[in-house]
Amino acid sequence: MALPLEDDTLRTAVGAAGVFTALVVATGSTLRSLAPVVILSAGMLAYSAADEAYDLPDGADGIAYGVGLVAVGALLTLRYATRFGGVVLLAGVWFVLDGATTVRYGRARTPHRFVVGPDAEATLRMQVLHTVSRRLREADGTRTPEDLADACDLTESRVASALDYLEHRGRAERAEAGYRAVPERWGRATPVARFASWLPRRLLRPFVRLLTGGG
Repeated sequence: MALPLEDDTLRTAVGAAGVFTALVVATGSTLRSLAPVVILSAGMLAYSAADEAYDLPDGADGIAYGVGLVAVGALLTLRYATRFGGVVLLAGVWFVLDGATTVRYGRARTPHRFVVGPDAEATLRMQVLHTVSRRLREADGTRTPEDLADACDLTESRVASALDYLEHRGRAERAEAGYRAVPERWGRATPVARFASWLPRRLLRPFVRLLTGGG
């Protein structure tokens, strides 16, 4: 039975085929030399089609991406015997494990309501978050959602949701009748410090969840 593909998936598949054809014609590349990219692209397109047809569970995308990386890593290792191929293969195994634990136990954290919504609004949500965060950092003292809504020319509900998310992320705190920005401990290096703190926890998460039974 044919899968009921959406127009976006069909356009993506046709576009990808066109790009690969153009690369072969214009650069003299062969399908063999483009095999790693073709494998990953075909795998993710197959996942998108299956997800549209069967509404696959959370984590299935990680498994699909991981399987693609394992195939690419094995191909690179066997063909070129490079360490890079081994690194790609190990990364693929990690994605498969992470996706499998998500399928089995569910997401480790429930997404905040601010980031949940149609993908088409993702850019708008990020713009709102950036605007509210910047205004809050520039403010002297605390600001109420009403004040920030006027200053940002946004609805109070959007501002309140963004403030709640910033508080959830530890970048804002309640004070008196409003909110204030949490000072950045490391100054301009704060994003780097946060990433360095987050990365080991994220890499170990699937192993920890397996050991603790999903906790």
